[in-house]
Amino acid sequence: MKIILNPKYEALRDYMVHLDDHFEREGHELHAGRNVIRTLSTHGLTLCVKRYAEPTFRRRLQQMIYKKSKGKLAYLSPLLLRERGFESPESVAFVSYRRGLLHRATYFVSLLSDYRYNMQTLLSQPLDEQRRVIESFARFAAHLHEDGFLHRDFSSTNILYDCIDGRYHFSLVDTNSMKCGTAVSIEAGCRNLAQLTGDDAFFALLAECYAAERKADPVKCARLINDARVRCSLREK
Repeated sequence: MKIILNPKYEALRDYMVHLDDHFEREGHELHAGRNVIRTLSTHGLTLCVKRYAEPTFRRRLQQMIYKKSKGKLAYLSPLLLRERGFESPESVAFVSYRRGLLHRATYFVSLLSDYRYNMQTLLSQPLDEQRRVIESFARFAAHLHEDGFLHRDFSSTNILYDCIDGRYHFSLVDTNSMKCGTAVSIEAGCRNLAQLTGDDAFFALLAECYAAERKADPVKCARLINDARVRCSLREK
């Protein structure tokens, strides 16, 4: 087996050695699909543990040659985000158990976020609240993109938020497919925003505030976002 453990949580090493047993027998299930997410409690901490489905044969070969596994990327990305001042639940461990020559079970462990909302739940909030959150989120997204981060699964459920001391805070989850590099272009940034869920009014305000923060043309941003939304809807049909 292989364990990459955040030095801050060295006391959890023995627990991580038997993580597969704990995962099967303990905790509360948050999501069951191709990947499974459960919460586990130990050492006074509440952990969020994601077990990744076994990769395809092609993906396994790619990983053997040059690609990191999703679990390892999920562990590394939050560390980089937090280092640059962006919020993401703190990485605790990456754990991989080998089963035979090619089969393995892979886990990513983080602290469980206590943020109460995500951008999907925003749609049920009063309009004044929605406007305040969208304005704050647009600034967050602009700074994220300017700093070179592009979350490739920028769906509303992967963006958590809460209001703390009168200020909105945003935290990114499911960051294993995040791209890090040079500043994201306006075009790519607007395409990224189009992955969110919202109505025309939501995206109109988002485009306006994002453009203002990045000193871009708001009409162009609105057009880029709407064009990307149309393409997404056509692919889904």
